[in-house]
Amino acid sequence: MAVHPLQGLSRAETETARDTLISLHSNELVVFREIFLQEPRKVDLLAFLDLEHAGRVTSDTPRPPRLAKCQYDVVGGSKVPSYQESIIDVDAKERVKHEVVGTEHHAALTLSVQICGLLKQALTTAQIGI
Repeated sequence: MAVHPLQGLSRAETETARDTLISLHSNELVVFREIFLQEPRKVDLLAFLDLEHAGRVTSDTPRPPRLAKCQYDVVGGSKVPSYQESIIDVDAKERVKHEVVGTEHHAALTLSVQICGLLKQALTTAQIGI
């Protein structure tokens, strides 16, 4: 069944976006911050919504492209992370927009959390996934 244009990305769509980006950075480390649905352009969405509200949507009704917005860091030979954002067309498996945020700007802070052994053991005993 066809997906509603405003439905969040599925796991498969998220993995497609991830894999597409990794293939574009084959000699670099890619650290993903977030991958989420890039909502369709208003003009594209309104055409679909008009049909939906009229009760005329079928599985063959054209839908706006499924786009994934990816926010990530790329670490290359310089070992300095470069914050980047891309839009991936998940059906075409191609990047349709790309922006490298200059080093004069600071990307949002991300923290890597390392769980100590005792806490990890307690969470495992309590059957809480980490």
